[in-house]
Amino acid sequence: MKLPDLAKGVDARARQAAAWAVGSTLFWRGRFSDARQWLPESAEGRQTLGWSLALQGEREAALALPHNPMLHFFLDQPEACLARLGASADPLESAWAELLRYWALARLRQQPDEASAQAALATLRRLAPCDEARGLAVHAVAAFHRHPVYALPHLNHALDLFARFGLHHLEARLLELKARALEAGGLLGEAGRFQRAAAEAAKRHL
Repeated sequence: MKLPDLAKGVDARARQAAAWAVGSTLFWRGRFSDARQWLPESAEGRQTLGWSLALQGEREAALALPHNPMLHFFLDQPEACLARLGASADPLESAWAELLRYWALARLRQQPDEASAQAALATLRRLAPCDEARGLAVHAVAAFHRHPVYALPHLNHALDLFARFGLHHLEARLLELKARALEAGGLLGEAGRFQRAAAEAAKRHL
């Protein structure tokens, strides 16, 4: 791929910014292979490259890049996620830390703090509605690990917001968990339908 025509005559910093804009957008849309061709050699680019590798199942390659709590969420590594969480004065970063802590504790079959998670989601809603949609996906995954059947409303809400904001990076995982939640509730026909939808979404991520 080549940089957009508008970036061809500008300096290296502007070209990197243009590449980052395209690469990060492709990542959030779940087009991981395309994103990897655009992501620049910046801190943000390398972080998102690690996320892309993780969500494509390339665990070792992802772990060779800089670690962060979200990478360990994508890799389903709750202990490592908890170990990398820290305090932040930035309200957006602090909200994300609370949501990832909530997920990690739920994944470890411990009791997370629902009030803190809801406060974090409220912060994301106030500061960045698109981030709220991403945060609700993390919360929905945690809800599944707490109780699969009761997670269905959370999974549905996250999928609805993903559709509204054009987010697809966790679509396959959310659909897979919805299929498993439906199966746990005895709705085997519906579970099979969403299992097929999850498989199709996974193909689109390649």
